[in-house]
Amino acid sequence: LKDLKQRGLLEDTLVVWTTEFGRTPFNNTADAKGREHHPWAFSSWLAGAGVKPGIVYGSTDEHGLRVAENGVDVHDFHATILHLMGFDHERLTFRHSGRDYRLTDVHGKLVSGVLA
Repeated sequence: LKDLKQRGLLEDTLVVWTTEFGRTPFNNTADAKGREHHPWAFSSWLAGAGVKPGIVYGSTDEHGLRVAENGVDVHDFHATILHLMGFDHERLTFRHSGRDYRLTDVHGKLVSGVLA
């Protein structure tokens, strides 16, 4: 990010760090070698290209198990990324089996709280 900013490229470059699901905030057993899949609350990270810098959007309960406020659905996340890349997620479609589909399905709203 520092390099992109120094070169004047950060304002035109969207950086996304995320996964398809999170991990439990605890080990299920004392001898566990890792943690389980946890799709109910996890973190993603955005920077550059129209993203409001230095904020945290949303929170979990005190144990990190469930979203407590400002949860972001995957369709909303995708709609926001597409918007930041200059696409209208409601108009961007692909055809499959004779039907037009949106990448954000029939859902998806911009997460305006993360936009600069």
